[in-house]
Amino acid sequence: MEVVDDGRAYGREAGTSDHELTDVAAGTPAGELLRRYWHPIGRSDEATSRPSEVRVLGEDLVLYRDLSGKPGLLEPRCCHRGTTLYFGQVEDAGIRCSYHGWLFGADGQCLDQPCEPDRGRNRESYRQPWYPVIEYHGLLFTYMGPPDKQPVFPVYDIFDDFDDETEDMVIIDHFAFGGPNTAPCNWFQTHENAMDPYHVFILHNAISGPQFDPKLEIWPSIDFQRHEWGVTATQDRQLPDGTTLHRVTEIRVPNIRVIPTPTLSVLGRTNNISWALPIDETHTRVFAMLRKPKGRPAQGLPVYAGDKSWFDLTDEEHQRYPGDYETQVGQGPLTLHSTERLSSSDRGVSMVRRQFKEQVRVVAEGGDPVGVSFDEATVDSIIAGNYFIDSDTDLSTIPIAETLTT
Repeated sequence: MEVVDDGRAYGREAGTSDHELTDVAAGTPAGELLRRYWHPIGRSDEATSRPSEVRVLGEDLVLYRDLSGKPGLLEPRCCHRGTTLYFGQVEDAGIRCSYHGWLFGADGQCLDQPCEPDRGRNRESYRQPWYPVIEYHGLLFTYMGPPDKQPVFPVYDIFDDFDDETEDMVIIDHFAFGGPNTAPCNWFQTHENAMDPYHVFILHNAISGPQFDPKLEIWPSIDFQRHEWGVTATQDRQLPDGTTLHRVTEIRVPNIRVIPTPTLSVLGRTNNISWALPIDETHTRVFAMLRKPKGRPAQGLPVYAGDKSWFDLTDEEHQRYPGDYETQVGQGPLTLHSTERLSSSDRGVSMVRRQFKEQVRVVAEGGDPVGVSFDEATVDSIIAGNYFIDSDTDLSTIPIAETLTT
């Protein structure tokens, strides 16, 4: 009897994930690439005199702020007898282990051993494993890679002229600007979504009704471009009033995305940037930083079923009005790349994957990845944004993005 493959599920091979994209643990090729960059680990107000547990790149850590105001990020297992510093007591100069009182500074240096002669004659020779922390506009960032490869912290020029007297800096840490703050899936399947402009027209408009600005309902012409630091998608929409909405989105290696929204941004460059933080292989937290005039609502969050937030939806309404959370988490904890059937509309996603894997191999071979600088004089320039222009304007004259500048 002739066996005909009619596409049934029976007998199908189990799918597999591409670990050059999904791994985050230390020692894995992708995990080592990720560790060559600074990552946001929490809002500034999450570092307090009460230690908190955080998980970043598959590592469990303790975050705190000493009484002098300095944040610290340490391995939780005390280097003395191994209990957790989660129960430690925060003091002016650091955190004191609750078991035998060893005191550690934010740089891991042991400062006091109260049970030892002279409070620790050799205390300077003990050090708790630690990571550096930098605060930037309300976010805490850490670098978890090799010390001799620590890059300059990137300062983004879209925030250079921020005026705290007339503007607010808003930190949004719920997923996809509208869901919970942690998604139970791999970071990369959320990250690459930013270079998939076609889903905006289908998911956010045709399927769920307008979830963002109504201008995005208009089908755009789309052009993808690869840059040294990442990939951009340029989308031009011809508006009824005769102008063109020239919208540029960016993905920057390894986990930065710039997604300008007309309701969020003033004309010109975007006012926001976001990061996909890999908690571990199957959990992701997204941080977004945006500036806005004082007194103006932080508009731009998606709405569902006409006027509901993501949290207001019933289970049935989540099915009827899916958004980014449902479709990205719906791929599973680790999407199965071997079962995908990529097509022409996935060109941007393919470009992002290819570039990321190239950089994984650069680091594996001993090189430095793109987008890092060891020169204190550099500033990272983000120029992507929204532009409303006359229909006869030469679009090639509109700036898209710039790389590191001095």
